[in-house]
This record gives sequence, C-alpha cells and structure tokens, in this order.
Amino acid sequence: MSTLPEHRLLDGTARRLTGWCGIGMVGAILVNGPLSVALQRMPSYWEAGAGGKLATYLEDGTNVDQMLVFFALSNLIFVFGIGFFAGLRRVSDQSNVSDWVSGVVSVGSAVFLAAGLVSETLSTGIAVVLRSTPDYNLDANSALLMQGLWSTVIAQGQVALGIVIVAVSVASLRAGGLPKWLAWAGVAVGIVSILRPVLVTQIPLFIVSFQPVFFWIAAVSVVLLGAGTRRRPTERRRSATAIA
Repeated sequence: MSTLPEHRLLDGTARRLTGWCGIGMVGAILVNGPLSVALQRMPSYWEAGAGGKLATYLEDGTNVDQMLVFFALSNLIFVFGIGFFAGLRRVSDQSNVSDWVSGVVSVGSAVFLAAGLVSETLSTGIAVVLRSTPDYNLDANSALLMQGLWSTVIAQGQVALGIVIVAVSVASLRAGGLPKWLAWAGVAVGIVSILRPVLVTQIPLFIVSFQPVFFWIAAVSVVLLGAGTRRRPTERRRSATAIA
C-alpha cells in the first residue's frame, strides 16, 4: 500500500487559503484606497492650501468619525496580508533556493506590513488623538507633517515588498510555482516597486505607481485559487487510490 505525503494533501488547501487571503487583502486596499479617496477621507496634503482645508475638515466631528471607521477597516489589510504572505513563502518550494526565498518573503513582508501600520497611524491617527485626548489642540502644520511622512514610510515598505516579489518571481521562473507570464510580470512589478522612492515627492505619480503591485497580488491570488480548486479532485482520487 502506498501512502500520500501529508504535505501534498494540505497543498491545495494552503493554496486556496493563500488565494482567499490575497483577495481579502486586495479588497481591503480598495476600501482604504480608491473608496476612501472618493469619500474624501482626508484632504490631499500635497495640494496648495492644504493646511487650511485640513484644519476645517477636522473641525467637523462627522469627518473625524469617518476617519476612525477607515482606521478600523485598514486593519483588515494586515489580517489578510499575513495569511497571503505566509502562503507566498510556499510558492517556490521546488526551487533549490527555496529556504532563502522563504526567508526573504518572511523578512520583506514583515517590513512591508510594519510600514503599512506606521503609515496608517500617521494618516488616520490624528482622528484617534482628537477622539481620545480631550485637551489636544490641533495644529494644522503638525498634522501636515504627519500626513507628509506617510509617503516616506510607504516608500520604504514598498522597497521591501518589491524585493519579495522579485525573489518569488525569479524562483518561479527557475523552478515553477507561478505561470511564467505572471513570474515575468512579477519581476517587472517588483523593480517598479523598488524604484518607487524616486517618486516620493511626486505624490500623484507615487500613488499611481502602486497599481502594478496591486494587480500582481490580485492575479497571484486568482491563480492560486484556481490551482487549489483544480488540485482538490485530484487529491481525492489519489487518496482513494492510496487507501485501496
């Protein structure tokens, strides 16, 4: 009687979990990105007259409450992001440098998520201060400083994410794990992400340059979901054969 290795029985499940976590991460980014901009979560700090607009905006309690809602929703990025990057470590397991790639993903994703945490604190943390510290007197210039530091933190985190994407993509080109078209796209996307700090003072371009990363994560999630679904019937047939 042959036995099916346990890790293969879990492989399809792990792929599906990673795919769904990636979809959840993409959804959370959409909510805290385009949706928050559409609802004017905060005035654009890089535009002329931003100081006056920011001070007026934060004087309205409804706006502050809306910022708190987005602050709470932003945590979903980390909830799903941890699961996605944990699964991404396994994508290149067949590579002869899989342990190294796994380490790069672990360290790089930790830096990326930490940068996201700090950037969200700088972006919407003002609302938390206004609600939790009654004696705080808002200074628009200080608020602009916090908002301006957002892009600096995000840029550094994006460098780490770019390294993760390049490492996983190159390993996949060598040993499989991702379709070749997606791996080549990952190499290009990762390089763009690594170079994003060049645009850190050009905020509209800086924001737009994140879109390739966003679509790559979405594409990887869909591919992993599809692979996990296809493998499930196969694993069942193999299990039945092994038992017989």
